[in-house]
Amino acid sequence: MDEFYQELRKIQKKERNNATLARVEENFYSKIHEYMDRLKDEAISDPFSKTLSLLKQSQIIATEICERREKKITEAAVVNIHRSYHLFTGKPQFDLVDTTPLNLTPEEEKFYFSLIDTLKNHRGNISLEKLSDDDSDDEKVIIKPKETQKNTLIPPKETKSNDEVLDRLDKISKAKPIVEEKPKPIQKQIADSKREFIEKPKNQNLEENPNAFDANEEFYDLESKRIAKETELVTMLVFDEIGAIVGVDEKVYGPFRPQDLVTLPLINAKIFFKNRKGRQVKI
Repeated sequence: MDEFYQELRKIQKKERNNATLARVEENFYSKIHEYMDRLKDEAISDPFSKTLSLLKQSQIIATEICERREKKITEAAVVNIHRSYHLFTGKPQFDLVDTTPLNLTPEEEKFYFSLIDTLKNHRGNISLEKLSDDDSDDEKVIIKPKETQKNTLIPPKETKSNDEVLDRLDKISKAKPIVEEKPKPIQKQIADSKREFIEKPKNQNLEENPNAFDANEEFYDLESKRIAKETELVTMLVFDEIGAIVGVDEKVYGPFRPQDLVTLPLINAKIFFKNRKGRQVKI
């Protein structure tokens, strides 16, 4: 393994273990691109070398580093705005202390301050001062032109009475809140998907019924096609630590740990993708 790859591994470990940003050089992202380009050239010149495998591993590590740093920078911007820009406590004051995160690259510093500006504008739009100005604009007197014979023939627009408004507000106050359903554990979802895969639904049409016949009494063997598609093996990069599971092919997979590259049936992998516990990797 070369020197820069080892450096990427060290930065990855620091980003995982620490809540703050790891120290990197100002040209860190430029060095990543130069390193990737060099590996690509080597892989093209010698397709049978180990450079291609090294390139794919480096891409996975660099992507994780960038995503973790983006999350930390975003959280720091939100926290700093919450501390400095007070809402609904009188006139809002933007008194942002110099709490810029340490170890930012020039690209990340630009990203951080763009987030600060966006959040500041948002809070300005919902502040008491802004809302009070909007109310005062609504209360301004509108001078209507003198009515002529032409416009007096136009019937006046119907306005909702106070009773209708009160009835609407009463319905809103009695409405039931929407309760967010808690997602099932991923092992439970995989077990349910396996059970649905095995059970055959009733009242299927020609495309869905694996034992169906057409008008010419020709047998459609769609069951084997469906099983082959759902049990197709895919490669997945795992994000979180998850216990062992039993796949639809009756094989045991796992336990899984972050950054593991595993191969498992597509129908089981979809559960990981849906819960953002992993993503498909094409090798």
